[in-house]
Amino acid sequence: MATALVAAVATLNGSAYADCGGDMQKLAQDRNTQLQIVNDFAKSFHGKPMDPQAFCLKSSGLIRAEAALIAYMEKNKDWCSFPDEAIDQLKEHHIKNAQFNAKACTVAAQMKKMKEQAAQGGGPQAQPLPAGPL
Repeated sequence: MATALVAAVATLNGSAYADCGGDMQKLAQDRNTQLQIVNDFAKSFHGKPMDPQAFCLKSSGLIRAEAALIAYMEKNKDWCSFPDEAIDQLKEHHIKNAQFNAKACTVAAQMKKMKEQAAQGGGPQAQPLPAGPL
């Protein structure tokens, strides 16, 4: 009976760690795919200014994938034996990527607002020069 219990626990632990590996592989693959999308998009501009609206949309997938990966690693840190250094390093990259994404999205929103104002005849108006003698 005791041998069967030890074998069952060993099997459970083995399958749980296999789930860690499988889950991590899926999450990491999603992150890598999203990172490749962002990198390919950035390379397509060949040093020219990027379209902030398009970058905002393209990079949002990377932000989501990194957040999911970090959440999984933090939740299963002890069970899956994820080192703190790996989690911290991923968090640092995620913070930088999220900040860049936020800047691009802010610029995109500002550009959209300016275009809407211009289409409505609003926006910054030039002040008329004073008339008459100086």
